[in-house]
Amino acid sequence: MEIRKKTDGSLTTDTALKAANTNTSWPKVLDATTLDGWDYEIVYAGTPATTSGPYQTSVRDGVEQKDGKWYEKYKVETSTDTATIDNNVAKDKRNERNILLEATDYYALSDVTMSSDMATYRQALRDLPTASGWPHTHTVPTKP
Repeated sequence: MEIRKKTDGSLTTDTALKAANTNTSWPKVLDATTLDGWDYEIVYAGTPATTSGPYQTSVRDGVEQKDGKWYEKYKVETSTDTATIDNNVAKDKRNERNILLEATDYYALSDVTMSSDMATYRQALRDLPTASGWPHTHTVPTKP
């Protein structure tokens, strides 16, 4: 658990506090009362920032006090390296598409008659990387 020193606002963990004070008999779980005696207080889990779009992420931005308690603080960070994000997402989406294609490879064997619906489905899967909205927003075809 993360804790905050009251006097200087520094952050640490309950594990680090115990490790720095090995001659102290600690309860299994540190509560607010025990920590208060050591001039520390609990930092509670905060709510991650709301993001929109593939280029935004919620990142930790320190701690903030609300109603007398300390919480993790988050902010939205927008990536400027959109090409890397697009490439990574496209790679994952191509892998998903390949799995769907492999699941229908049986229909492409020479001794199996492939229906026109299956041929259309397989072609639509192969065409996904050229689809509008690729790789972030696109429609995966439905298997017949």
